[in-house]
Amino acid sequence: MKVITLTTDFGLRDHYTAAVKGALLRGSPGTPVVDISHLVPPGDILQAAFILRNCFNEFPAGSIHIVAVGSSLSPRYPQIALFLDGHYFVGCDNGIFSLLSQNRPSRIVELALPADTTATFAAKDIYVPAAARLAAGEEIDTLGPLRSDVYEKMLRRHPPEDHVIKGTVVYIDAFGNLITDISAAQFRAIGKGRLFSIGLIGDEITKIHRDYSDVVEGEKVAFFNSAGMLEIAINQGKASSLLNLKLHDIVRIEFQ
Repeated sequence: MKVITLTTDFGLRDHYTAAVKGALLRGSPGTPVVDISHLVPPGDILQAAFILRNCFNEFPAGSIHIVAVGSSLSPRYPQIALFLDGHYFVGCDNGIFSLLSQNRPSRIVELALPADTTATFAAKDIYVPAAARLAAGEEIDTLGPLRSDVYEKMLRRHPPEDHVIKGTVVYIDAFGNLITDISAAQFRAIGKGRLFSIGLIGDEITKIHRDYSDVVEGEKVAFFNSAGMLEIAINQGKASSLLNLKLHDIVRIEFQ
């Protein structure tokens, strides 16, 4: 089954989201359209990539994901469609597609700007027609000339150490839970079963639990979530405010 999803920074106040969905209903009638998120902070491709990376594989293979976050009509960032991990993606090549998977796209094409449009609304005028053609069964190669690669967004990396892991808060969900870029595999490889402490402002966590409910209400907890990444939370509380941690703050794990 073909499904089209939408991930944008349009918000819910203005007409932009409705205009794109209306264009999809006209251009691809009968195709299910699923909203992933329209509340990505404007232009924040890191947050958009986190959201999309953690859900796109739950959709049927062959689904088409329109990504309109930080979309620009600058020649520096062409509009593209690509095939990655069994899914199609359509959007601006501003670095977001390099953050969705460790694999490389097997096909990338550049989408042309409409010749008869002077003020282009990229999501409606470029992405929707491309998505509709893919939903109708057209091959991706028919959408435009082939490209060799996507623009690589460089992320800050912390060099590995024998007794310390330094990570970053990469996402804060609606519950105030703090999700980091420290993986369970990294924790096991460096920790090797040693005692540890996760440093917090004026406090620490010294145990990995399975879930929020493993601790009493109001207590801080750390566990590896379903994506295998370290999450720091407070049972029935907002860790982001109570622990005074923000996006991009450093999280340090020290092993004995």
